[in-house]
Amino acid sequence: MMSSFARRLALAACCMLAMLAAGGSLTSCDRRPLEVYWQDEARLVLHVDWNSWYRNRPEWKNWTGFHPNGMTVLFYDDSGTLCRSFSTNDVDSTRISMPVGRYRMVIFNRSLSEFSSFHFADYQRFLDFRTTASEALTRRNVERWDKGTPYFWEPDELLAVAVDSFEVTHEMVEHQLKFIDYHYRNDVASDTTIYHLREMAHPMQTVIHIRVHVWGLENMYSLEANLDGMADGCSMTDMWRNNSTCVVYYSTNKWSYNFDGDASAHGWVTIDIPTWGEPHGKELQEWRDSTDNVLRMNFTLLNNEERYWEFNVGHLIYYKDSLAVRDSLTRPDVLRHLYLEINREIPLLPETDNPVNKMGAGFDAHVDPWEWGGTVDLGTF
Repeated sequence: MMSSFARRLALAACCMLAMLAAGGSLTSCDRRPLEVYWQDEARLVLHVDWNSWYRNRPEWKNWTGFHPNGMTVLFYDDSGTLCRSFSTNDVDSTRISMPVGRYRMVIFNRSLSEFSSFHFADYQRFLDFRTTASEALTRRNVERWDKGTPYFWEPDELLAVAVDSFEVTHEMVEHQLKFIDYHYRNDVASDTTIYHLREMAHPMQTVIHIRVHVWGLENMYSLEANLDGMADGCSMTDMWRNNSTCVVYYSTNKWSYNFDGDASAHGWVTIDIPTWGEPHGKELQEWRDSTDNVLRMNFTLLNNEERYWEFNVGHLIYYKDSLAVRDSLTRPDVLRHLYLEINREIPLLPETDNPVNKMGAGFDAHVDPWEWGGTVDLGTF
């Protein structure tokens, strides 16, 4: 008979063998390879230039030097269908790998959900990808001159670039190292071929500069205005503006003013603000009727009385770029900067009795950029 000690020893041996068998089966499911393979994908580095577009463009001086904290990249296959996307904080350059094929690409600052003034629509298809302005509900029920007006937000700063076509070839895949050692998988081997994509982003919004001559400016306390007939967004891939129109509200604190001279009672009110520009098909003055855009201005005087003016300005809004003519209308640069000056049939503010306010409350103090006016003559008072 087996002694008690021998039985215990045999039992311990059986348990040990069972544990080893179990451990072996678990280990076989958790094997790690010695190499990481990059089969059938080319390794690329995407470089994005966010600032070069702004150079030598003084009308965009308030936006010069924009540099985002994050960006989104969307890849589309040759049919224009979204096939891959990612967001990253590496905004100047980031590494990607792509299989052989022909692609399209859209790059923009921030992510799809980070903008509050507008939202993205139909981004699953390259040619349908667009922005749409969000409605601003803050003044709909206010008992003021513009009660019930359906306003839309002016766009946040959106920089983007659309690449209509780039190709990853079989040669790009074959010319790179097929694998790297597992323990150094985050390193780039010195003999690995890496291809570079270099793109320059540009602003998708349009700046409109409005300049209105006011007779009796010294009697003004504050100013509110709105402008209708503006586009409510734009295509992300070809820069043309949406066909639909919206109304944008301009509050007191977004305007600035200056007098014609030290002793003058008259002067100019100005504003420099981003919009989505004119709707597609009405980019040029000859494509618009005067009533397509209406500027409404409501002045509050020093004694709290109000004065309201309305101007049909569709035929007066023009592009700062001198190339904005029918035969040479190009995208996207020509659509960047709109200019509107009113110097005829100008607002006349009466002298105020018993003023209770101080002139210019809430106005920006910066000087009107006269150089933008050029030699445009729209009449004199």
